[in-house]
Amino acid sequence: MKNIFTIDTEDWFHANYEDGLFENNNKVKSTVEENTEVYLKAFEENGATATFFVLGFVAEQHPELVRRIADAGHEIASHGYGHQLVYKQTLEEFRQDVYRSKCMLEDLIGKPVVGYRAPSWSITEDSFWALGVLNELGFRYDSSIFPFKNFLYGVKDAPR
Repeated sequence: MKNIFTIDTEDWFHANYEDGLFENNNKVKSTVEENTEVYLKAFEENGATATFFVLGFVAEQHPELVRRIADAGHEIASHGYGHQLVYKQTLEEFRQDVYRSKCMLEDLIGKPVVGYRAPSWSITEDSFWALGVLNELGFRYDSSIFPFKNFLYGVKDAPR
């Protein structure tokens, strides 16, 4: 049986439930490395691989973690840089955020990054324009559209 497993590689303080709740900075204790190591060990023990949607901020703070993930045979994909909701950015802000993350990840792993997932699945009807930017930047797939609508994200009746 073939299963698909993905992980948003971000830290606990990147939650988008409330604007300004936490900032991207080094003053907050990060737990992303220890949490990711649990996944890596489990995957190794079970001969499994996954796609890790890595936040650029995390890659910048923990470059060796990103290399370990890639070296273990997992796909590295982009989760943007700063975990900002797509529909709260301008087209140019989004382009810069995603481009920054893509370049950083590609420099770390030495190969193209072809997948993207928006922070909190925030490509919605109001931000479908982001798909054109992703195409322009060379992404081959997007995993951002959640097939039901809630208070933060989703596209009602999107095909599964």
